[in-house]
Amino acid sequence: MRTSIKTTVISILLFILILSPLSADILNSPTWGYSIDLPEGFILIDRQGNDRYLFEHEELPVSVILSAYPEGRYSSASDALETSLASLYAEYDVAVTDWRNTDCAVGNFDFQLDGALQTGWGVAAALPETGGHIVMLSWCTEARGAELSQFVISCADALCIDRGSWYEAGPVTAFAFPEEGRTQTSVEIDGKKISFTLDKSDLDADTFVVEREYAVLCQYQASERWVEAWQRYYRQIFRNECGRLKQAAFAIRNALGVKKTTDELAQTLLSWTQGFSYERNLTSSDFTPAVATIQGEGSDCDGRAMLLAVLLHHMDAKTCIFVSAEYSHAVFGIVSDVSGAEIEMNGTWYTLGETTAPVKLGLIAATMTKTENWIGVPLSVTDD
Repeated sequence: MRTSIKTTVISILLFILILSPLSADILNSPTWGYSIDLPEGFILIDRQGNDRYLFEHEELPVSVILSAYPEGRYSSASDALETSLASLYAEYDVAVTDWRNTDCAVGNFDFQLDGALQTGWGVAAALPETGGHIVMLSWCTEARGAELSQFVISCADALCIDRGSWYEAGPVTAFAFPEEGRTQTSVEIDGKKISFTLDKSDLDADTFVVEREYAVLCQYQASERWVEAWQRYYRQIFRNECGRLKQAAFAIRNALGVKKTTDELAQTLLSWTQGFSYERNLTSSDFTPAVATIQGEGSDCDGRAMLLAVLLHHMDAKTCIFVSAEYSHAVFGIVSDVSGAEIEMNGTWYTLGETTAPVKLGLIAATMTKTENWIGVPLSVTDD
């Protein structure tokens, strides 16, 4: 008897279209209105018009199929997913899930291909802009399943069906960690106690995505694509954390004063994060999720930079982060009128914010000023 898909995805945590490019391996279908942020290194192997695409990874035994169907072809997302899996003669488990208030289904499956057992994950969802359904299947050889299971799930979770889904958890994460009810928490910023709520599942879900994406990143340690893989790692974390901290950002914005300028908000929040307890996260990723950081857990530079990027994104600022292998450091970036240290990325200049020392926005250590040693990480879908 096959293990339930929710048990399987959580156990993995514990075990650790005319397609047009947007950025690196981010692909967009103007025909159907969906996008997908695949890990680096997939190449298009076959296509059927603008409706069906087969991708294979150049270095790993991982494949992805995207199939779009017009309105009326299937009665539901589960119907579309099950029919697609049945066409592969696969054994599968499929469950309906609530993702972005739309018709969605998630499943895992096994099937034979060229005499070898394959194992994978599938997602189907209604397409809000054009009608119909999108089906995405991601799989690898069963012989590499234990090693690549998180990579395969990351592929399936990378689907976006509209602009808003770039700032919400992916469908597999939403399925594995459904809402469990809100719990009250608070922070003190600029002398004000600010209350807001988080969902009881947020921390576990955030940790799951961070560790999963770190496992994906580890596949690129010796790859020429390590920079792009590093960027995707943070981009996936940002996507998952945006929706979870939306209410917190709203409460903080209101409490600090709606008349504050973006630069004033950025400086206030930067000073707040500089007072956090400095602590390295002892998980494999060495990254403290934003949901943990905002609740007072000890944090490092990249976790703080990400928290600022998420909160100020919700306050209509254009944000990013910059990371450096040479400096073993990360800083926050924001489009700002504040003069000081700044780096240009994709035609936009970002003022830098140092989160681990009590300095003003735009000031960083003199030993870290070589811009060529910093990698910019675009976070918003509009940044490219």
